[in-house]
Amino acid sequence: MQSSELITIQKYAARHHISIFSVIKKTMNGELPTVVKEENGKEVTYIVMNPSAAQPQNEVRSDDTEEIEIDYKKEYEALHKEYLILKTKYQKMVEMLEG
Repeated sequence: MQSSELITIQKYAARHHISIFSVIKKTMNGELPTVVKEENGKEVTYIVMNPSAAQPQNEVRSDDTEEIEIDYKKEYEALHKEYLILKTKYQKMVEMLEG
């Protein structure tokens, strides 16, 4: 059995001289087999370069843990706080340029 090669969406796009958007569309349509792995707390999507050795599913979850519960209110508040900080910095920069 051959081992399949996994490459990132960006590397696949560069290797085949197509846009990253096109690669993402192909993965969403099921044209390209993908594997999702968790690395450093982030989910990274890889494209399987040897689809004959891959599992028949389009997307395979490598982490066997239970689904992570997301506190949407907490995440919204964190994003809103970051937005307000950036808005304040932007306003200060505009004032500096005008004044």
